[in-house]
Amino acid sequence: MFETRTIGTERRRSQRMPLSIPVDVVSFDSSPPFRGRCNTIDVSFHGCQFFITRPFKHGARLLLDILNTHHTATAYVVRVMPAVPDMKVMLWKIGVALDLPSNYWGVETPPPDWVW
Repeated sequence: MFETRTIGTERRRSQRMPLSIPVDVVSFDSSPPFRGRCNTIDVSFHGCQFFITRPFKHGARLLLDILNTHHTATAYVVRVMPAVPDMKVMLWKIGVALDLPSNYWGVETPPPDWVW
């Protein structure tokens, strides 16, 4: 997996874990409004990534309803990219940062850097 880095500084604030969790996503900023279900690709203390059938603007505000833990969290979009270029049915890979970092995902043994 390709990791994007800022020169001289590590971008990642907490370790990612591959984990598929069902999430309902609601956009606060979309016109028309958007609500959809997806599964996470990976999660961290500070956010997650998921595939979904529509793009969001960078910085768009989202509500995440994490179905298996019954938690909700607000987040904002930090990355939007096509999952596979030139697909006939477009699928988007969305990266979000949580407004309030936490283990919303229910990871029983999180990495040591998953602390506030």
